[in-house]
Amino acid sequence: MSDPRQTSTGRQLELAKIERMGSYARGVIYHSKFGHVCPVCAGPKKTEYELCIACAGEAQQAFALRMDGVALADIVRFGHYAYKGEQMYRVMQGYKNADDPSASEYQKDIKYIAADALTVHYPCIAKIAGGMPTAWATIPSTRSSPNYGKPHILTKLVTPFMARKGIQKLQLQSNAEKTHNHIDPRVFSLATESQQPDLAHVLLIEDSWTTGATVQSAAAMLRLHGAAYITVYCMSRIIDLDWIECNLGSKVAEGFRRLSYKDQCPWRLCRHPV
Repeated sequence: MSDPRQTSTGRQLELAKIERMGSYARGVIYHSKFGHVCPVCAGPKKTEYELCIACAGEAQQAFALRMDGVALADIVRFGHYAYKGEQMYRVMQGYKNADDPSASEYQKDIKYIAADALTVHYPCIAKIAGGMPTAWATIPSTRSSPNYGKPHILTKLVTPFMARKGIQKLQLQSNAEKTHNHIDPRVFSLATESQQPDLAHVLLIEDSWTTGATVQSAAAMLRLHGAAYITVYCMSRIIDLDWIECNLGSKVAEGFRRLSYKDQCPWRLCRHPV
């Protein structure tokens, strides 16, 4: 075991996160030698296609709307996989549920994931995007959510990390119900438009990704407001192993089941000194 006196603060946080979540927070992969992983959303796909069904559909929709200025996010990164029925999924579902007796513990997990990506490895965004974010935002609950209109607990949890960055916090507001695999920039609007935000590089922070339509709809809206570059960070990528087994086969499902914690930078996808 390394001597804490010789270990950087960043590495100490990484090790504390491993100790707390290493048994259930599975690492995310963006490709596999068998071709069953979507390079955009890290979800399952058929080998004969470049993207998964959801990402392919969203790309087609964005292409159809390109003349209006609509485009998807430039980079998408995730904290961990959250398999339905497993602990990480319970964390993502329960951290914002005031009636869940474990909500406060789940929120600690969210803070660890946020600290890893938004503090320890935050400078690495420039390595993959060519520059640092100039503004950031979380994505509000849509009207179909029971949390619609309420302060987003994720915003509360990540604001202490982002407040130190000296960049503007954008306020998005929801105008419609959940998008269900459809890109619609009208779902969200920019409440801080009058403040003339710097949209050169926007960091969108979300808790979970299932199909990505909600996140990409927010990205599409920001494009219409002039966002030049958009980076998305989702705490988790939701995975349904039963769906994988039924649609892609037991071998693919087993491959996802065998994934374990990955001690690496969530942006550069490698180990490096911190």
